[in-house]
Amino acid sequence: MQRGKLPIVKKNLNKLVLLLTALMFILTACSQKSSNSSNTTESTNTTESTAQAAGDSEPLKIGVILSFTGTFAPLSESIKNGLELYFEQNNWVIGNRKVEIKYEDDEANPQTALRKYRQLVDSEKVDILVGPISSSVINALRDPIEKDKIVLIDANAAANDVSWGKKSDYIYRVSFSNWQNGSAGAAYYAKNVGKTAFVIGPDYPAGHEVADAFIAAFEQAGGKVVKSVFPKLGTNDFATYLTEVASAKPDLVFAFATGTDGIRFVQQYKEFGLQGKIPLTGPLELGDELITGPAGDAAEGILANAIWVPAIDNDANKKFIDAYKAKYNKAPNVFSVDGYDSAQLIHQAIEKSGSKKSEDLIKVLKGITFESPRGTITIDAKTNNPIQNFYIVKNVKKDGILQEILDTVPNVTMPEQAPAK
Repeated sequence: MQRGKLPIVKKNLNKLVLLLTALMFILTACSQKSSNSSNTTESTNTTESTAQAAGDSEPLKIGVILSFTGTFAPLSESIKNGLELYFEQNNWVIGNRKVEIKYEDDEANPQTALRKYRQLVDSEKVDILVGPISSSVINALRDPIEKDKIVLIDANAAANDVSWGKKSDYIYRVSFSNWQNGSAGAAYYAKNVGKTAFVIGPDYPAGHEVADAFIAAFEQAGGKVVKSVFPKLGTNDFATYLTEVASAKPDLVFAFATGTDGIRFVQQYKEFGLQGKIPLTGPLELGDELITGPAGDAAEGILANAIWVPAIDNDANKKFIDAYKAKYNKAPNVFSVDGYDSAQLIHQAIEKSGSKKSEDLIKVLKGITFESPRGTITIDAKTNNPIQNFYIVKNVKKDGILQEILDTVPNVTMPEQAPAK
């Protein structure tokens, strides 16, 4: 019987060997699959990491729209200088990104600005925008910016409605609003200069908004506006308006005049014999080097409400002035500061967000605070407009025309909604 069972045992052993062989083959295949899967995952992670690193180091492309021709050319050049000074101080790098700038001239023309905007956004593929100068231009750009969802750092255009009815999550102002510029000094002038005022402003949106803000604040402080006039932007001869001033005999004149218009107005104010007889007051432009320098002695004695003057005593301002003079061999002005702060705000927003994407930037821009040559600036989350000090200054003659700070209006904050008229 034992001999009879041997073939059966042998047959079972053969089956066992075959089963073990099959099992070893399956285990080996699974091991290889696991190894391959691990290698694939590692390869995928490495690819993603490399792609992420490459994305983080892509250049930051900044499109700048300013008015390099016409009345506003000096303002634009100053903003450009301030912008470039800041990036030069930071080696033209933010994080791992090289900074590249593409400039376009909008000629202070809304239609030209729209065309240049499309070039920057569609052709140049810029990541972020800086500018413009004119309120008319920013009003024209607002809707395309909102549609394209691209961040604009507003370096100067002060149109009120960009912070009110047409506020956009993609527009953040570093300069000032027309409401701030017109209203900030009104109570001081009513209390310390006179109770009746003659108002002059250029006939375009900013001119009317600054005048309206001044009139409302001046009358609220107990003053009375006897007349307001609006010369065409680019006026060469202000004789007609200055004759009206002389006839009206107000306690003071409040004049918003900017760029080359402002220089001519101040000089002609003196030529008409009004300097020293009827105090000339105005918004920040009349206390700025861009006008006081070329106007010379004619600017002496003017009172202005300014967001920046060289006399502001802080370390950031001293360093900024020294660096600007060293680079450009001339003194800075308020628009140089606007350019400098535009660059500083971009730098801080990208570092805080870790991104150059608009949707990431707008999360950190609301309420952001930074140290400017002007002092501490906070972007109000309710209006996307800066909360800042205004300084009541007097132009005095000391080795040229300098500004003496008479008073400070602290933390001037734009109302969340347009005041009722």
